Amino acid sequence: MEIKLFKPAEDRTRETLVFLCAGADGLEKLCPTAAKSAKAFKKESGELAVSQRFEDDKVLRRWFVYVEDANYDTVESALENIIVKAREEKLNALSLVLSLGFENLSEGIYKKLFLANNNFNNYKKMGLSAENKPVPQAEKIEISVLLHEGYDLDAENKKAGKNQAIASGISLARWLVNEPANVMTPVRLAEEAKKAGEKAGFDVKIYDEKQIQEMHLDAFYAVAKGSDNPPRFIVMEYKNNPDSDKLLALVGKGLCYDSGGYAIKPGPSMNTMFCDMGGAAAVVGAMYTIASLKLPVNVVSVVAACENMVSGHAYRNGDIISSHAGKFIEVVNTDAEGRLTLADAISYAASEINADAIIDIATLTGAALIALGDEITGLVSDDEELAEKLSEQSKKCGDKLWRLPHFESLAKLNKSERADIKNSGGRPAGTATAALFCRAFAHGKRWAHLDIAGTAYSEKGSSKAPYGATGVGSELLARTAKAFFEE
Repeated sequence: MEIKLFKPAEDRTRETLVFLCAGADGLEKLCPTAAKSAKAFKKESGELAVSQRFEDDKVLRRWFVYVEDANYDTVESALENIIVKAREEKLNALSLVLSLGFENLSEGIYKKLFLANNNFNNYKKMGLSAENKPVPQAEKIEISVLLHEGYDLDAENKKAGKNQAIASGISLARWLVNEPANVMTPVRLAEEAKKAGEKAGFDVKIYDEKQIQEMHLDAFYAVAKGSDNPPRFIVMEYKNNPDSDKLLALVGKGLCYDSGGYAIKPGPSMNTMFCDMGGAAAVVGAMYTIASLKLPVNVVSVVAACENMVSGHAYRNGDIISSHAGKFIEVVNTDAEGRLTLADAISYAASEINADAIIDIATLTGAALIALGDEITGLVSDDEELAEKLSEQSKKCGDKLWRLPHFESLAKLNKSERADIKNSGGRPAGTATAALFCRAFAHGKRWAHLDIAGTAYSEKGSSKAPYGATGVGSELLARTAKAFFEE
């Protein structure tokens, strides 16, 4: 992506100039001539004004949008309006002209522009055509950025380079989730993690079903054994801070498909259950970004990848299963399977890897969607510093967080009369009790939990992400890892 200073005399011949301005008077300071044209449209903040003229057999488009209250959301929305209009006009190139006032938001702007062409259309080839004719594919939009002369060009280019790596991690996470379950099996997910490691520069170890049993990942295997698709235990490692003896673990839920098991889901509720590995995708994307940027961190990521299916081998409601931590778990709901796989992954990270702190991320509970909607991720943690770090970094990347309680009275809802713990505390406070189930396997290590059940996948698309996977958590985890080693 080209980034340079805006020079009105030189850049006037560009076919499509889009002026994004902070405040209604921002355009006046940037380009008085363009400001005169824009005033006639009388648009509200965030609305796109469109004009064009012919000059030397070329169509010169001049679009204008100002943002009165410039923050992450309003700028993201304005950029989405620009990208949507460019697609409607079938443009293959545009130049975005930035006024002053976006200095603290330019990282988010570059990330959004790098993701402008990120749409999942792998299986849209012929549409409804009876003639089986190929469907025209949307052309990629080449976007350049022209900055007001008050910007530090070198600093902005560095920001852009950083956010290209962040966008690549998000794109990878989205793609992993968007592929259907018949394609993105546990074995395929492990292979893709390996490829990502080879490309970005982090190590990946993959353990098969026999090794999983030998490692006593019993709760994980109890879920996995019901499927004909074999599970994989994936351990990713990137150590680039020899001056620190700290180690951070990221644990992602890797349910490549969740039927609910014998507590089977209703048909419509299964339609998007290929996205139940959104946590796994987030940690793979985060590792890709971390390694690409060569961040000075020591991070290990763990994914227990499997499917939750119905068969003669599947676990059942009423079973009591063992776990890597040695705790026995009463299964009261086979559709509360994600926390069982996380339990062993978290225990492994805490005891075998000996991580100092653990952040797990999972599409864990429908209760998170009911409580917080589809743009806010639930955060549960009993570690104030870790929770504060996640909250601070979320503001820098637009991944909204809301902290939920971790009172011991909620943890007691997971008490079992038949075993050490049960895998569901019931419907009340469902997001918190599910998180606190996971905490029970962290061996007392610093711990935080992110529930992305509402935020990992969008069935309508928004300025945050197109229809499908959002890639939520990938950037947040990468930024938090960096902040963790700045303590």
